[in-house]
Amino acid sequence: MPEDLPAGGGPPYDPGDWEQWLNQPARQRESSVSVQRTEPPESWGEEFPEEDNSGLIPAIVDRSGGNPGPRLRHPRRQQHTDTRRRDKAVAALTMIGLGIVVVAIVLTVIHTKRDRTPTVAAKTTAAQAAPPRATAAPAAPTTQPTTFATDDCEQRRTADIVSGTDPGGTSNGPDAILAFERAYYVQRSGFAARAVVSDDANVPAAEQIQRGINQVPVGTRYCVRITRSGEEGQWEVRLTQQQPEEQPHSFTQIITTRVISNRTLITTINPG
Repeated sequence: MPEDLPAGGGPPYDPGDWEQWLNQPARQRESSVSVQRTEPPESWGEEFPEEDNSGLIPAIVDRSGGNPGPRLRHPRRQQHTDTRRRDKAVAALTMIGLGIVVVAIVLTVIHTKRDRTPTVAAKTTAAQAAPPRATAAPAAPTTQPTTFATDDCEQRRTADIVSGTDPGGTSNGPDAILAFERAYYVQRSGFAARAVVSDDANVPAAEQIQRGINQVPVGTRYCVRITRSGEEGQWEVRLTQQQPEEQPHSFTQIITTRVISNRTLITTINPG
């Protein structure tokens, strides 16, 4: 049990003590540090220079080269190394490709030369084997060595006389006449004969010419002798015809030619 309060034998309670205690002024807190209140300086509105806190910056930010730690450019060196290797690989592949192209071109040239060499050799051999052409004088007559020419037929071509059994053509008057007679006796074609005749000529049609050809025995030989007449484009034609097992006989015709569309064609055939 708690002890009993002291008996009322102590000093009597004085109400004034309570009031004095309440009215005591607050005691100032003692402080060992004296705070000195100063007026704000006039330079508060000015900017103060920043303090040098470089000692607090981590060493990794130092770019002066004095940091002994690992540098941050090692990955870039690796990247440059990879780029160089890639460039070397590309250059090597390019050189290999160029080498392949050069080899292919060389092989193609070699094969082309091999293919052309036999042809050139063959042409050279043929040229050596072929006898040289003899340039005969225009007036020198020669015997026509063909089975469809008469025995005494001479091949001659001068400015005034053309004779023989040449194939002819359409370059001039005698050639047109030779082409007509060859179509008649050798080709035995009325259409080929009418091809060297103008459309408005007084010459029968191809069908009628063909009927006349059919009346001539197969194997009939001939010879043509053409001389220039008085007028331009007019020719005297002496035609010799020899049927099988018969003697040759000759007859004369007057044939006129004219240049039509850059072709010399027969326009008239009349008895001489």
